[in-house]
Amino acid sequence: MNWLDAQEIINAFGDWAALAVTFVIFIETAFIFTSFLPGDSLLFLTGLALATTEGWLPDWLGFLLVWVGAFGGTQVGYWIGSRIGAALISKERKFILNKKTIARTHAFFESYGVRAVVLARFVPVLRALVPMLAGMSKMDYRRFTKLNLIGATAWLVVFMVPGFLLGGVDVILEHLEITVLIIIAVTTLLIPLEMARDRIIKKRRSAKNNLPK
Repeated sequence: MNWLDAQEIINAFGDWAALAVTFVIFIETAFIFTSFLPGDSLLFLTGLALATTEGWLPDWLGFLLVWVGAFGGTQVGYWIGSRIGAALISKERKFILNKKTIARTHAFFESYGVRAVVLARFVPVLRALVPMLAGMSKMDYRRFTKLNLIGATAWLVVFMVPGFLLGGVDVILEHLEITVLIIIAVTTLLIPLEMARDRIIKKRRSAKNNLPK
């Protein structure tokens, strides 16, 4: 089975798809070396599957299981960072966990601070890297957990809920791939918009400080 194809994962497990998706989402957010697995598209298609199929699992429980996978995976990522993150990064690697990627993630984390935990939810790979760096930097555990609660919930609201609500729309079903791509494209704008907002705020502060007293 092609584990990079979200639709194939759901089709392969049938009525057990929610459990399979929970597992995939968990390892995708918990471990750097599995961060290439589908996340955003998998959530959308899972919501759609819950809305359009009759299975043994109640819809609300499907949502809850996937949320637990998303939240729990990120918590594990924080634990990995706090315990063995430094040892993992100390070795030069060519795939994902390399100095260039780590440097970019550090810059992202330093620019957005605690907001990075929430924003990283919408960026593949960063979903796994940022929690690990938060653990390495000894971010307050309670604060991280609160941000993780917000991030995991927001992630499902942005991707899984629309899939569930649009599951009965024929146009969506006929153009499924395009719909998923549009949603992913829109959410990727969160980071550029946040960057633009930060620049505007910094310019305003700079201009205010330069005003004659």
